[in-house]
Amino acid sequence: MEKQMLDRFASHDIVLLLWSSSKDTQENALNELQDSIGSLVADLQLENLERILSDPSLFPQTRRFSTIVSGWPKPMPLGTHNFGLFSMLAPCLKPGGKIFCREVNSNSKDLGETKKTLVLSGFVEFQLLSEGNPLVFTASVPATYELGSSIRLPWSESKVDNIWASVDADDAKPGSMINTDDLLDPEDRANVAACGKEAVTPNSDVPKKKRACKNCTCGLAEQEKAEEAAKTTAGARSSCGNCYLGDAFRCSTCPYRGLPPFKPGEQVRLPDNFLESDL
Repeated sequence: MEKQMLDRFASHDIVLLLWSSSKDTQENALNELQDSIGSLVADLQLENLERILSDPSLFPQTRRFSTIVSGWPKPMPLGTHNFGLFSMLAPCLKPGGKIFCREVNSNSKDLGETKKTLVLSGFVEFQLLSEGNPLVFTASVPATYELGSSIRLPWSESKVDNIWASVDADDAKPGSMINTDDLLDPEDRANVAACGKEAVTPNSDVPKKKRACKNCTCGLAEQEKAEEAAKTTAGARSSCGNCYLGDAFRCSTCPYRGLPPFKPGEQVRLPDNFLESDL
């Protein structure tokens, strides 16, 4: 561990050291780190990161530690220090306790997102110690807690002035506004005829029969049903030649279903109330 990091420890500190077995951590390096920190503090405890992540109940939940160190002797993989880990570590720190983290850096690393994650986990006073590779940063938990206390989130202070001015500027650009008239088809421009009346399309002077509305109340729907029924019965033709034998020999769509058998070639007239309900 670097000398500037070792200088941050005090003789009364109780330190938790997190190390990862997923990295190629040499036992000698871990022992040397343990000796270096252990000689400077009151107590030092080692915990394996993978062990506590697999079973958080094994992790101490008392505010015992004054300092937590994560990422030594090998830096943690990118993304290891996330909301889940920070939320687990924050309750273990005494008021005013600090956490020091070291992880592999990348060009896409968003420090603002890291700071936000720390704040949502209960940490304050984010500080970047090394912006190179590896990345080193620190944060602390508040020194005092009061019932109902709160802090202002840093990203809530972002400037939103003149937002409508930018909207107006975009509207002033050519082609930014849509002409709603261009969205209409010629059929949309036609005058809608009343229920039962004939409508004239703009491309033709020939009237077009208007169909009944969905919730027709003028009687056109009943009239269309009657015309359809008359058209069906008037043009009824037997395609199988067995209609006269009775229902047992008739198709499911046969217009003669329900009528008694009749002689072949005999003209059958359907009663006017044939399509009406019996109830």
